Amino acid sequence: MPVITCPDCGKDVSTLATACPHCGHPFAPGSAAMAVPAAVPLAEETLWKGSPSWRVLIGKVVVMILAVIVIPAVAIFIASQTADLEMNSRIKTIGWLLAAAIVLWQLIAFLIAMLRLQSTHYTVTNQRILIEQGMMSKSVNEIDLRSLDDTQFFQPFTERLLGIGNVTLVSSDKTLPVTVLHGIHNPRNVRETIRAAAYQVSQRQLFTRAT
Repeated sequence: MPVITCPDCGKDVSTLATACPHCGHPFAPGSAAMAVPAAVPLAEETLWKGSPSWRVLIGKVVVMILAVIVIPAVAIFIASQTADLEMNSRIKTIGWLLAAAIVLWQLIAFLIAMLRLQSTHYTVTNQRILIEQGMMSKSVNEIDLRSLDDTQFFQPFTERLLGIGNVTLVSSDKTLPVTVLHGIHNPRNVRETIRAAAYQVSQRQLFTRAT
């Protein structure tokens, strides 16, 4: 049964009532039904857009730097312990080759990870959250804010220093019950934006979407 808000006490009243059962405010015949406000569709607006930060790859950069410094240094130290010049040279060569192999492997992994980051896009609107992923082929998943149950953010110590973190979304969506927005800037602010939008959506608003 549809209800309206009493203009005197602010409580819900049936549209069939001739007077408010809480405060006695009278309603003229037919006025209650006419007073029911029409639901105004909520136009979709973008609240935030972002992608995982490249800063999540700093660990790979550190590994490459350490490989260039530490492995040759260890090889030189070991080579200095032998008087055999040929063995000395061979150990140093092995050290540099090993360092080059590790750097090359880490560089390839870094480039692939960077491409994945660049091809991942998060969009938060006042109606839904969109997650677009894929380097070659594209996939787009969405979480309706009406199904969002909880939001959390997490920052390990190193990511806190870098100003990035993860935002976890828990929803009643069977396809995406738990979704993580990885390595985004200002995760606390993003989480608050999502939480505020979800609260607004809970106020019985209708949606109009371009797509």
